[in-house]
Amino acid sequence: MNKILIFAGAKESRLLIQKIYNNHLNLGEFHIIYDDEEIKEGFDEKDNIFFYKINFFAYELYKPLLYKDFNKIILFIKNKNEAEFVLKKVKNVPTPILFVKFWQDFEVPTQNNIEIIDIPEVITNKIIDFLPEVPLYARDIGLGKGEIMEVEVPPHSPFIYKQVNIFDRYGVKVAAIYRDNALKLPEENTTILPYDKLILIGNPETLKDIFNQIKQIKGAFPQPYGRNIYLILDMKNMSKEDISKLLKSALFLHRKLKNKKLIIKIINPTPKSHSIYKLYKFDNIDITTDYFETDYKKVLLDDINKLSIGLVITTNQFFKKYSEVFFQIKKPILKVGEESIKKCEKLYIILNEKYITKIAPTIFDLSYQLGLKAVFLNADPENDNKQIIEYLQTLAKSFNFAQVEFEKQEENPITYLAKKENICLIDTFATKPRNKFLQIISPKIEDSYIMLDKFSQFLIPVKEDNESNG
Repeated sequence: MNKILIFAGAKESRLLIQKIYNNHLNLGEFHIIYDDEEIKEGFDEKDNIFFYKINFFAYELYKPLLYKDFNKIILFIKNKNEAEFVLKKVKNVPTPILFVKFWQDFEVPTQNNIEIIDIPEVITNKIIDFLPEVPLYARDIGLGKGEIMEVEVPPHSPFIYKQVNIFDRYGVKVAAIYRDNALKLPEENTTILPYDKLILIGNPETLKDIFNQIKQIKGAFPQPYGRNIYLILDMKNMSKEDISKLLKSALFLHRKLKNKKLIIKIINPTPKSHSIYKLYKFDNIDITTDYFETDYKKVLLDDINKLSIGLVITTNQFFKKYSEVFFQIKKPILKVGEESIKKCEKLYIILNEKYITKIAPTIFDLSYQLGLKAVFLNADPENDNKQIIEYLQTLAKSFNFAQVEFEKQEENPITYLAKKENICLIDTFATKPRNKFLQIISPKIEDSYIMLDKFSQFLIPVKEDNESNG
């Protein structure tokens, strides 16, 4: 049977005793030391509850009690001098001690057997928890150091419609989701929805960073996919013109987006490769040359997760050659087109009822950071997409974002867009790329980007709900 010794020296300790009487008598045997009759008033001794009226400074009187094989000693004393005296006397007893600390200027010895309830800290934390847009930490379970956090996902979050395994890259796990006032235990491919409350477990500092990312209204991309922009330059197999386009696009986005670094990896170097190192004059650019590995695919797969890559930049030619690899890595791709991305005046998005909601936060984020209007093209003559458009309008309001248009177009969207100039496209990257011939004979709206190499295109990865994560 558990045996617990309580030093009851605060009026609040009456509430503790009352709760023991009402709900926890079966927990074990309770021995309660008190020095004020008011503490005991109304409580009778029971078979497993014993009271001792002893002055807290009368150590010799309660000393014999300390060695009765207690499982826990609780010091619930509000007088600072009394608490300090009792703590000094009991701290070396080989029993776990719970010390209730009422004062900020009171130092408790750092010992493995002493656990502290810091009243000023607890009250302050409770008040902080009620402030808007503040993370909720589990303080009464685990280590209580912020390794367990609850966060509600707003509808504009870049994590909306991502799968919970997106947190794996941070070493963080989603332990539970509260959705529609019900507990949901997530699987690897569970999709995060607006207003979900996530219970996250991980390193406290990492959780603070993730909280800010989840709550980020705009200006987060390339998060949550990763922190850095990544570019491989194959000096042997890329033309001088393509290398120039890639570098200009990468530098342009590095200036515009909230990425941490631009990482340039050079493979198959030539004597002219050294000129690229001049880019070190710009901030936060890492340039490395791989003199051993010559295979674009192997380099990409080796770097993709260890470098926290959030956006990969490539050419049309290399995208077609390694399309399955780009699909496999599940990262946003910028496919640099024939027109310069710096000349882009609008971002066009073909409405796709199946996928558009899953990439909408990323669309608005890119639109905001690039300072470009987002134009949603409804090219389905049989569907007005009213619900989707209302959702996008609501989301735009939550971003406080006015640069959005909706176009209704009965003409084939490929033909219509091909006539445009100085635009960029944003599309879903939801299925393995097909060749142009298949797209011509059996067109799919989600693969329309295949026919529009003229423009630079942001391809945003989307997993099917039933897609394996292996």
